[in-house]
Amino acid sequence: MTKRINQETVEAAIVLHELLVGKQRHTDSISLPTYTWTNIQTLQRQIDTAWQRGWHGAAKRLREDMVLAVSDCRRQLDDMYRRLEDAGRTPCHKLSAADVYHDLVALKNEFEEVDIDLEKKELSVTTDSIVLDEVFLGPFQIRLEWQHIGQSSQPYRVVALDPHPATKSNEITHPHVQDERLCEGDGRAAIAAALAEGRLFDFFLLVSQLLHNYGRGSAYVELDHWDGEPCSDCGSYVDEDDRYYCHRCDTVLCDGCSHTCQGCDESFCSGCLSTCSVCCDEFCSACLESCQDCRKRVCDECCEEGHCRHCHQKQQEENEHDATEDDLQQEPVATSV
Repeated sequence: MTKRINQETVEAAIVLHELLVGKQRHTDSISLPTYTWTNIQTLQRQIDTAWQRGWHGAAKRLREDMVLAVSDCRRQLDDMYRRLEDAGRTPCHKLSAADVYHDLVALKNEFEEVDIDLEKKELSVTTDSIVLDEVFLGPFQIRLEWQHIGQSSQPYRVVALDPHPATKSNEITHPHVQDERLCEGDGRAAIAAALAEGRLFDFFLLVSQLLHNYGRGSAYVELDHWDGEPCSDCGSYVDEDDRYYCHRCDTVLCDGCSHTCQGCDESFCSGCLSTCSVCCDEFCSACLESCQDCRKRVCDECCEEGHCRHCHQKQQEENEHDATEDDLQQEPVATSV
């Protein structure tokens, strides 16, 4: 068994060495951040659609996603700029097949599982189960597609083997992984250099270290909200499918704390609803108006000619009383003969 594994490792080292040396000969090839830019364009279209449909809460969350995407694109462009400046200044490390072989052996000593697929041209390692801030995320497989080295800004995928995604999206399996792509942050330059120089062990170790760390403020979803967002009224966490938003203040609501305005049928939090002074049903401020007499807030059904039902009835009674008195005053007085 050991002999077969070693032979496979030797064969993989030779194949990888030929490929990596060939990549090093093309140092002028710079990968553009096309994936990130496409993601930014998609988010912009989604934001425009959300605004057009009046989904202000959704637009706000999409803007937060766009901030991260633009920041990620900026880091990629900065890295691209540095690589263009440094091109030709530093001689490339002359990689040998022995270097690649030793890296593969070191990977097998470092990780629980290493898989070399010569047919798919894929080298992958499996991490241990990752737990960050008491949130279980499970093990991840880092899959390097070596034929894409130098052709893609990120020629590898980070695949959750036992996914425990954020409630916001099933595509977010780690605070820094979305759609199997890692937000490399400050580690981008080191990862790119390791791949460019053929240092496979360093590459996998760097990615693994990023997966074992959590950068608050730069995550796709903060771990505090991994299992949902807190309801603004009761504080219980609500997943995406069971979540409501106040139509006025955009706060998150659970099903039990979401109240429907009887006038417009929109959802509101308790703080953004009032009761009609007459029928006592719940309405938003836009569906209530003030009585011209008592100034109490009433709904359209309980308002007649600018007056609440009580004031309108009182006014009618007063008008009828005044009319009766006028009639009595106008009646002729009988005289005796």
